[in-house]
Order: sequence, then C-alpha cells, then structure tokens
Amino acid sequence: MEKPNLDNKSTYEKVRTACEYILKVKGNLNHGDTLSSAELFALVKENFSDDFSDDFAKNTFYQYLSNTVKDADSAINCLGRRQGYYLAEVAEGARLEPAADEESGLEEGVGGAEVPVDAQDISVRRRLKEPLLYPVLESWLIAQDYQAADVSSGRSLGKWGNPDVAGISAIDAFNGLSIELVTVEAKVSLDGWEQWIFEAVSHRRFANRAYFAFAHPEETVSKIPQDMRYYSELFGVGVLVLAMDNENFKALHAGELNEPLGAEDVEVIEFCAAKVPAQVL
Repeated sequence: MEKPNLDNKSTYEKVRTACEYILKVKGNLNHGDTLSSAELFALVKENFSDDFSDDFAKNTFYQYLSNTVKDADSAINCLGRRQGYYLAEVAEGARLEPAADEESGLEEGVGGAEVPVDAQDISVRRRLKEPLLYPVLESWLIAQDYQAADVSSGRSLGKWGNPDVAGISAIDAFNGLSIELVTVEAKVSLDGWEQWIFEAVSHRRFANRAYFAFAHPEETVSKIPQDMRYYSELFGVGVLVLAMDNENFKALHAGELNEPLGAEDVEVIEFCAAKVPAQVL
C-alpha cells in the first residue's frame, strides 16, 4: 500500500490519514486486533517523520485521534477508552444502497460493470426491509406507555403523510382526558437522512411527538453525524437509533433476515428527544 502524501493537509487530516494508513498496513481491522494511542503515535512519528516534528505534542495527537472516532468520514473506531483503535468496515458507509445509485441510476453488476438501475426498484427494496424494524419500534412505544401499531399501509394522508409506526396514549389530566399521538418514520440506515428526516417533520402536522428512526451498527454509534441534533432542535423531531450488531445490520441490508428484529436484537437509543408543540391558547 502506497504511503499517502500529507502535504497541504490540516493537522487533523494529517493525523487521521496517517493513522488510517498505519492501521490498514498493520491489519488492525476489527475490535479484537487494535493499536493503542501510544503505539499509533510512535508508528506515525516513525513513518511520517517529515510531517510530524520531534516536538509534536503527544497529547495533541491523542486529542485529534480521539476526534477521528466521532468523524463520520473516518473509518477509525474505538469501542472505549483504553481499548485501542482499529479500522471498522461498518464505519465506511453503514448504508443499504449508496446515494450515488439513486443519483446516477447505476449499480454494480456481474464482473463489476455498472448497469442501469430503476430508482423505483431501489425504493421498493428499501420499503420491503423497513417493516423488519417495526416490531421493535412498537415494543419501544409500548414501554413508553403508548398503545402502538404498524400504520404504514395507510395512504389517506398523502405523500409523506403516513408514518410507519404510531402510538397513542390517554392521559387523565386535571382538565380532563388528554390524548397524545406519537409517530415514527423508520429507515434501514442513515444514508440520505437529510432528506428522510423531513418525513418525520411532516407528521408534526397531526402528531404531538414525531420521531425519525434508523438502523445502525452499534459498533459505530459514535459516528452518527452531529448535524442530526441541529435538525432535531430546528424542526422539533426526535431521533431514534436502532443499534444492532454488525451481523444483523449486514443481514438486514442483504435481505437475508427471515424474521423481524426484536428487542433482544436491537437497542433503541433516543439520540434526540421529540418536542411537544407549544399549545395554542
């Protein structure tokens, strides 16, 4: 593997690129085979001496290295403090169909050749896999004291009007019985989330709380784009991460799951809480 040129890169980019190169060359490709921050620092200084001077601070290197774990564009991963660093395959995409497929209309065919693909077919494939996530979302809503159901088959509310899963709760308040409705829009990955989150936003027309949910490898939850928090705050929608092990995540994407995922397979993480719209007086 050719050593990368670090010229004209920022200090952070130099650290990230150099560490990715070292981990790839050394074969640290899973959480069972890692390099410590001290080992990486020594190897980077040895292999990239022209880019990292003798007085380059170790603590500065460690801070930049720690930041790569939260960087969605980096494959570097770490499962916890002092557990070492490695390259995680699932960190490089965590997606069902690359966004380029829908933009270019091409996908990889026999022999690696690109062949045309129908955008409608991609959408159908995605929708066939999404129902595998519904039962665990229903269970999560039930645990939050809602009556929950899969309502994805309804079409009465128009484009982006029907949520995948909905929950309803009756609250006996001081001023009488109050009904609260919560909706969840589910996707099989975070790919294209900037578009899909607006499906959840559209549900705020009639729901008290609306969530955008997506499947994600539990190994790389730290790499979820922090921009989601901005969208959540701006539009008042909650975000649920359906964290699962790599095997289930890959099987979901490959269409190899025969049964819906359950609570024992998925941890539902409330990445951002859903806001209740202000009451009109």
